[in-house]
Amino acid sequence: MILNLINSFKSEFSEKLYRSDYLLADTRIPWVSLYDHLILTAGFAAALAEELLRRGRTAMEICGIELSPSELRALARLCGLLHDLGKARIGEMEYRFHVQRSVEYAREWLAAKGVEEHLQEIILGVVARHHLRDGPQTILEKLVCLADSYASAGDRPELARAYTATEFQRLAGETLRLEQELFGADKPVCLLLGDTDAIKSYVYETSTLPEIRGASEILQELEENVRGLFTGKLAEEALIYCGGGGFLVIVPASQAEELKQEIERLYLEKTGVATITVVSSDPLGYADIGRGLAPYDDVQVRALSGRGVAADLLFSHFEALLADRTKRKNFGELVSALTGRLQQQKRAKATAPFLETLPVHRRCESCGKRAAEVHDDARDEWICVICSQKREHGRGERREFVKEFVRWVYENKRVEIPEKTPDGRPRFPEDLDTLAGSDGRIALFYADGNNMGDLLQLMPSPASYRHFSRMLEQATRDALFSAIWAVFDEERLKDPGKPLPFEIIALGGDDIVVIVPARYGWALAVKVLEAFEQHPGIEKLQKELQGRVGNALRRPVSLSLSAGLAIADVKYPVSFLFSLAEGLLKEAKKLAREVHTSTLCHLWLRAPVISERADVLLSALYARQRMVLTARPYTAEQARRLAKLVHSLQQLPKAQRHSLAEALEKGVHVSLNYALYQAARQKERGAQLRKAFQELGNLLEPAMDGFWFWRWTDEGWKTALLDALELIELGAVLDIPREEHYALSATD
Repeated sequence: MILNLINSFKSEFSEKLYRSDYLLADTRIPWVSLYDHLILTAGFAAALAEELLRRGRTAMEICGIELSPSELRALARLCGLLHDLGKARIGEMEYRFHVQRSVEYAREWLAAKGVEEHLQEIILGVVARHHLRDGPQTILEKLVCLADSYASAGDRPELARAYTATEFQRLAGETLRLEQELFGADKPVCLLLGDTDAIKSYVYETSTLPEIRGASEILQELEENVRGLFTGKLAEEALIYCGGGGFLVIVPASQAEELKQEIERLYLEKTGVATITVVSSDPLGYADIGRGLAPYDDVQVRALSGRGVAADLLFSHFEALLADRTKRKNFGELVSALTGRLQQQKRAKATAPFLETLPVHRRCESCGKRAAEVHDDARDEWICVICSQKREHGRGERREFVKEFVRWVYENKRVEIPEKTPDGRPRFPEDLDTLAGSDGRIALFYADGNNMGDLLQLMPSPASYRHFSRMLEQATRDALFSAIWAVFDEERLKDPGKPLPFEIIALGGDDIVVIVPARYGWALAVKVLEAFEQHPGIEKLQKELQGRVGNALRRPVSLSLSAGLAIADVKYPVSFLFSLAEGLLKEAKKLAREVHTSTLCHLWLRAPVISERADVLLSALYARQRMVLTARPYTAEQARRLAKLVHSLQQLPKAQRHSLAEALEKGVHVSLNYALYQAARQKERGAQLRKAFQELGNLLEPAMDGFWFWRWTDEGWKTALLDALELIELGAVLDIPREEHYALSATD
C-alpha cells in the first residue's frame, strides 16, 4: 500500500515539481527548489529509520503499527515527500501557513487514494509536526523533523550566523538535543562516495566500435544497478547524485560498510575487470551536515593557524578558494574531504583484476590480452569473454543515449527520430569505418566542466548540492543534444535507412565524450560550448552562486566547459585518440583558468606520430624559431569568429591556399607579401580577403603589435591563419546556415 502511494506521488507530482524550480523550499534561500528539498528529506528519513531499526528499535515503537523494515522505510520516505507539499499550492512568497496547507493537501490526497484512517493519521501527524516548534510526539514525527533539518541545515540563514561556539549551540541546540534523544552519542548517518576506476582502459581497450559502445552501455547499466540497490535496500531518494561513473549517497552509519562491499562486488561481477572505489565518511550528525568539518563556529575557524606544511594545508583548504574562510564551512566541505579520501584510496590500491593467459592459449583477436574463449561468427574472430560481453552489449538494442536524444528531439522540436532501420535493426554505425564515411576520418570530442569541483565545495546543504548537480547534468545533456540537432541535417537524422552520424560514449555529470565524422567535429564542439553557456539553467545557477558567495570567491563566478577535439584517420586506435583529446582538454583548461569562459583546443593528425601528448605534438607541429603557427587554444567566442573568417578564405583556390600555408613556414614577411599579393589578384573579393586577414590578427588581440594576421606575443610571432586553412582543408562544417555553407564550398 505505502509503496503504491509513493509511486502515485511520483506520477502525479514529481515531474511537475522537477520542472518548477520557481517553487522554493524556503523563500530566504533562492537556490534550493522544493523538489530537491522533498527528495532529500525523504532520503534522510529512510536512512534514519533504517538506522533506528539496526539499533534495536521496532516499527511499533517508531510509528505505532507493525510494519516490515521495507514498509517502515517506505512510510518514512512518503512522510518526507509529503511534509512540505502545501508550498506547491500557494504563491511563491506566501509560505507562512504552509504546514496547515500541507496537512489539508495531504488529507485530500490520502483520502482520494483510499488510505485507511489509522495510517492517514500517522502520516498527517508527521506532516503537521515536522518542525520542532510544533512539538513532534512520536518517534516517526521526530525522525522526519530531524530529516527535514538535515536536508536544509547549511542553507538556513540562522545557522550561518553562528559566530561563536556559544552562538552555535544556541542556534543548533534544539536540533542537537533531538538528535541526541533519538540516537544518543553515536551519529546516525554516513556519506558513501564512489568512482569507477580506470574507465579509459575498460571502454577504449580496443577500437572495435561495438565493444566501445558495449562497455559504455555496461557502465550505464551498473549505474542503474546502483540505483536499484539503494532503492531496494534503502531509498532512491538517498542518492544525491548518480552518473558519470560516480555517485554520492546518504546511508545509515551501521549499513555503510555492507553497502560499500556490495557495490564493489557488483562492478567486478558484472564486468570481470572493471572496478569501483567506494569510501565512507565518518558518522555524521546535524552539526557536520550544517557546518562541515569541526570546528563549527566562525571564531575558531578564523583562529586556525599553522607553520610550514600546516600553513600550506590551511591555505589550500581555505584561502586558495575563498577570501572568507567561513564560507567554506558547509556540506560541500564534507564532500571535499571525502573526495580526498577517495583519491588516497585509489592511489593505495595494490591489486587489480587479472585473467591469466598461458602460452598455450590462443590470444583474443580483439584486445590481444586475454585467452580467446568465444567465437564471434559475425566477424569470424576468436575473442575473450570480456570482449565478447562488451561486443554483445554493443550490438544490442538498448542504447540509452540514443533513446534520450530521441526523446529530447521530440519534446523540444516535435520531430520523431526513428531508432531502428526499416528491417528492425538499431540505427547505429556498425563500425568506425561506417561512422567515418568516405573521408575515412573521425573526430573524438571530449568536454568537461571548469572548476565544477571547487563550486560544488561551496554548496551549503545536501539539497543545494543535489540541485547544483542536477541542473549541471541537465544543461550538459541539453547542450550536446541541441548541438547534434543543429550540426546534422534533420533529414539525415530522420532517414531510417541511414545510421545515426554520431556515437555518444559518455554523457554524465559535466562530462561528454562523442565520436562523429571528422568534418563535423569543429561545428559540434563550438555548438556544445555555445549551448552550454546560453542554457537557462546555467544562467540561473550563476546568479544563484553570485548571490550566495558574493565577493568571497577568489575568481569570478563562471560556469563553463572546456573541450579537446582530436581528429585523425579512422585507423588510429581510439584509446590513442582519447588520450590525445584528454591532453588537448588540459591545454584548453589552462586558458580557461585565465579567461573564465568556455575554451576549445583541437588537433588534426595528418601523419603518423609516436607521442600521444598533446602539448608535445602542438609544439612539434606548430612551434618554430620565434614563430608559432597556431593560435590554439581558443575561447568559444574566438572559435565562433574563426569559423566566420574561414568563409572569406574559401574563395582562394586550393593551390593558392596550400602555397599560403607553405609561405607561413618561411616567415612573417614572406607570408605577408604572398597573402597580400593574392588578395590584390582577387579583384571583386580582394577587400573582403584583406579584411579577413586583419580580423585573423584581431582574433588574438587587437591591441597587440603586429601586421595583418600576425601578432607579437610572449612566445614570438603568432598567427591563426594556418588554423583557418586547416579547417578548410579538413572540409569542416562550420557554424553557418547549411545553404550558405554549400554555396561557399562550391567555389572550390
